[in-house]
Amino acid sequence: MKKLFPVLLCGLFLVHSGFLYSQEKYDYLQRAGLNAAIFRGPEAVKYQFRYQGTPYAYTETFSLGSLVYNGVKYEGVELNLNAHKDELHLRIASSGIVLELDKDIVGDFVIGSRKFLTLVGENAVEGLPEGYYQVLYKGGATLLKKNIRTFHERLQTSGSGVFRYFDQSNRYFLIKDRHVYPVVRNKDFAKIYKENKKAVKGFIRQNRMRFVEMEDKDFVFAEIMAFADKQ
Repeated sequence: MKKLFPVLLCGLFLVHSGFLYSQEKYDYLQRAGLNAAIFRGPEAVKYQFRYQGTPYAYTETFSLGSLVYNGVKYEGVELNLNAHKDELHLRIASSGIVLELDKDIVGDFVIGSRKFLTLVGENAVEGLPEGYYQVLYKGGATLLKKNIRTFHERLQTSGSGVFRYFDQSNRYFLIKDRHVYPVVRNKDFAKIYKENKKAVKGFIRQNRMRFVEMEDKDFVFAEIMAFADKQ
């Protein structure tokens, strides 16, 4: 029994040392509990000022989704996409802690009903800035949306301080035959699908495809894309 004691002591020391190292590197470890072993990363930095709008892609409310992280798929996780910093945030339900996930090991993920790709490193696409992209359509070709929230600040005319806000400045990209095409307006689809230019223009005109609100653009572009891609 005495011979086993040094071994056990050594083992306990290694475990304890590893815990201290992890705790130093990931300060949420003790509070996050078992989830910390799966989702490692720093706590997401909070904005220390008041603002209008949101830095998140759609809403500041976290939604249930799924995530491929370090090659493993997890279901029922609470996710949100910070479109200002292009960060994927995960909230640990048991503690309320919000983590910034390591982009280098984030794979495909779903937030609510919205699907996203992580195009970085080996998965990067030539002609696209690396980062997270929402999939609006995927068939013979792919339509992606880059969710972007831009931060602004200006002095109040009343002299009562600085007004800070986020607004949308999203971008859309069509990937066809390994080429990347930026899409800004409806007629861009007709330019890209030159072989079916007349049909695409007719579809847009007959269906009065237009958008008023920013969110309408996703639906309109996806509908035109689906028609053009199936011709």
